[in-house]
Amino acid sequence: MNIPFKAYGKELVRIAGEAEFLALHDGDKVVKAYFISRAPVRGFESLVVGKNPIFVVEAVMRICGVCHAAHGIASAEAFEHALGLLPSRHGLLLREAIGLVNRLQSHILHTILISQDILRPELHGKMVKMMLSFLEKVNSIMLKLGSAVTHPPAIVIGGISRPPTEASFKEAQRILVEVVKSVSDLRDSVLNEDNMNEHIKVLKKIRAPENFIASHLFYGDRYNISLDKVTVKHYSEYKPMEDDVDREVAKKTTTLIALYDGKKVEVGPRARLSIYRGFNAKSLFDVQVARIKEIELITFRLSELMDIIDISAPLRSGQIVFREGEGVGVYEAPRGLLIHKVALDNEGRVRKYRIITPTMFNVPIIESTSLGVPISIVEVIPRLYDPCIPCTTHLIKLK
Repeated sequence: MNIPFKAYGKELVRIAGEAEFLALHDGDKVVKAYFISRAPVRGFESLVVGKNPIFVVEAVMRICGVCHAAHGIASAEAFEHALGLLPSRHGLLLREAIGLVNRLQSHILHTILISQDILRPELHGKMVKMMLSFLEKVNSIMLKLGSAVTHPPAIVIGGISRPPTEASFKEAQRILVEVVKSVSDLRDSVLNEDNMNEHIKVLKKIRAPENFIASHLFYGDRYNISLDKVTVKHYSEYKPMEDDVDREVAKKTTTLIALYDGKKVEVGPRARLSIYRGFNAKSLFDVQVARIKEIELITFRLSELMDIIDISAPLRSGQIVFREGEGVGVYEAPRGLLIHKVALDNEGRVRKYRIITPTMFNVPIIESTSLGVPISIVEVIPRLYDPCIPCTTHLIKLK
């Protein structure tokens, strides 16, 4: 390839899945950036065609080992919309709680993975040990509420399949009190400037894009976005194929790109806090600040939910009649806006299924945000946005 710039290409580590980051630079700063998904195609959207909706909710949770409950909730919401079902109040509240525990799991894991990028080396080990203890407590809550640490089988069409026992629910409440106390230690450790490494000074000076989209602070609401403005494109359609590098990347990457109203938009913690909480911090590092602030906010909401939920009340709507219909499930996954679309045939089986994931929105943001960043720290940028490759990989082009 005859290009006027030096190339920096590296397999990304400490992310969810397999991806490569390629940056063209002038010896100092990035002038062109490419996020390349390298994972094999998962094929879930084809796998579920012809299947019963009950199976599909279980199946799509297996797309990812990190955002499992998020996919289960989005799928259940899509089928409920298609079938005209409304979950019971307390089933919906318990589902929200399970989804927020999943968001905590993901945020804590991400903080472990990125701590090496943002903290002084001598503090990294101590932080990881603290975070693993934090994660263990959160996993225990998920086990009590969702019946499993990952891929919780309690999430079903119509609400929640079975209530936790009274003993399990009380134990989850007790552990949550400990988690709330741990959050302040996490915040003080990660956001304390004395604990930060030299990367942070640079990241705080660089402004990130300011186009955000989010549907809800804690759950998801299809009425808070315009679904007809969401478009999905192949990488070669989204990015002008100007040279050999563009064309080579378009051949290699296995992800699709999602845009909103034809524009690149950031989704995730900062988008949610900016839209619904007036968070107005614009630097690259503030992507991580928002994630830590959201951890604290989630624990407050979980405490509220645990006081409201009545596990003796009905947790699932009545009889489900499978029939023809179309539905959309919109949910705020750990990484941002997640959309599941389903069309059912006259027997109530899946005729068509489509999944639009947060990382599909954030790939263009990762690339544009990296422009002008010193090449010495550019690898940190993708990790700040916490890309999830298994969720994102939906397409491959064959000759």
